[in-house]
Amino acid sequence: MTWREFAAYVAGLPPHARVRTALNGGRPEPSVDQLILADLADLLQRLQWTLQAVNSEKGKAPKAPKPYPRQWLQPKPSKSTSPDRVARIEDARRRARERKSSLAG
Repeated sequence: MTWREFAAYVAGLPPHARVRTALNGGRPEPSVDQLILADLADLLQRLQWTLQAVNSEKGKAPKAPKPYPRQWLQPKPSKSTSPDRVARIEDARRRARERKSSLAG
């Protein structure tokens, strides 16, 4: 099996497959239904807002609607800001410097 065939096989897996979830940073990919429903919700909110804006008095237009939340677009929290992780990295760097200096000296 070539890499190209393998990539085509992975691309053909369903969105909820573990391989595709792992390639997407641990977040499951949205299904076609979820994408369509999110777009439909945005469309209906925008239509309702447009009708309210057109039929309201000047200067009293409603605020534009916020888009439907799409959890698949939100970035995952970064691990690099964790104080525990920073401390472990600094400790590992210190030990590496000590090993290097003991081997050199």
